[in-house]
Amino acid sequence: MNPRADVVASSSNDWDGYDDRLGDNHRRSTDGERGIVVTDTPADVLYEGANGHYYTDCQVTTNLRTERWKPCIRQRDPDRRLVETSDGGLLLLTPTDDLPAWAEIRVDDRGTRVVDTRRPLPE
Repeated sequence: MNPRADVVASSSNDWDGYDDRLGDNHRRSTDGERGIVVTDTPADVLYEGANGHYYTDCQVTTNLRTERWKPCIRQRDPDRRLVETSDGGLLLLTPTDDLPAWAEIRVDDRGTRVVDTRRPLPE
């Protein structure tokens, strides 16, 4: 999986992403969520967290903008970020090119995000 792959935009503005016009690099979510799984990742950067979770650049930016996370230190060579989480813990984020088999990239109205498909559906 190459997270730095170029994204090809749809020429139709009226497509909501939930009909039968999914391309070869898209498929429907397998866990019942209304969303699309993108196999050719549109994420610019993927991060592996020291907590074992994976994050897209969109998720990192959202968490920082909403102040769920607070930036502590950013190192550029090698690129790493240390953030403080809402519970006061520290989280080290390191860019990665690979996602484990249990992780999927989803694109929906909230943006691009990594979803752990090992978790059971809520009842």
